[in-house]
Amino acid sequence: MQRRTFIAAAGSSLAAALAGCTASADDENGDSDDSTPDPTPEPTDAVTVETGERLSAVVGEAPTNTDGMLKPYHVRLTNPKSKPWTAKIDVSPALGNRHVETYELQTDATVSVALRLPAEYEVTVTDVHAETTTTETFTPDDFDCNESWTAFSPGDGEISVSGGSTRMACQPPVIPADDSVSVSVGDGSLPDDMTKPHSVSISNPPAESEKTEASNESEESNDPKKLETVTLSLETDEEAVAFGGTYQLEPGARLDVALTEARKYVAKVERGADGDGEQATKSVDIKESNFDCNASTTAISLQADGGIKAATMSTLMYCGDIEGNESNESNESN
Repeated sequence: MQRRTFIAAAGSSLAAALAGCTASADDENGDSDDSTPDPTPEPTDAVTVETGERLSAVVGEAPTNTDGMLKPYHVRLTNPKSKPWTAKIDVSPALGNRHVETYELQTDATVSVALRLPAEYEVTVTDVHAETTTTETFTPDDFDCNESWTAFSPGDGEISVSGGSTRMACQPPVIPADDSVSVSVGDGSLPDDMTKPHSVSISNPPAESEKTEASNESEESNDPKKLETVTLSLETDEEAVAFGGTYQLEPGARLDVALTEARKYVAKVERGADGDGEQATKSVDIKESNFDCNASTTAISLQADGGIKAATMSTLMYCGDIEGNESNESNESN
């Protein structure tokens, strides 16, 4: 169990005492100072991390079924100094819940925050007593099969930032045939209990020869749809990446994303991101009105001719006063 301590700014008690002595001396001399003294700083509510202890926290949900090829990115607070260090950390993802906390780290104590969802993050660390601040930004490109981290620690009048990573050669996660990777994006703050999340699904449909099972082995070996490399950037209307990454889809594989915050999005898809085979790009708008009582999906599929097709569909339930009750379906090719 972690304990909290209340830490006042250094020197506040001494400053208050000196202010009192000065006022008494002025009164004795018949002089008075009508200026308002500076208020005593409020104490800081901090979680204490004891010497040698390691405290962990997580932000976001990791994609499922990536077979260890997509590890969390770790942000750390460390204190190698002999004196306690009080630091505030604010981890702000593009979408979803933040992690904001103040810690008092004793010597050799560590706080580790795991960023589990490949997305954009802004991490701000403040040295409470020195009143210095530093900010680092992370993107989906920072997430791969390596163990990677950025560490913040007290420096000489500033916050020291360092980092490291293992050096494995990483390939994009492979989604097996007829399987899927699923991920949830957002904090679940839908307007009411009737409103459902909206899904975005990217698929690599199997070739017609595989569907009919009429092809022979030589035809299968020449099948151009054996493996497709796809990069997705799911962005908010502020152009922040709420989820992104590159995946390899075998025939029949899917990447399924559940959006749990009702707002506008743009799904930017790049096919053939590895430079091999057909290359194509497509942007698909997702409207806030797609979020209602109906089950709805924006389906993005890779076509045999090298294009990308998108269709947004929903059920036909009447949702009362909720907008977007009609079935919303559109088809586009590129």
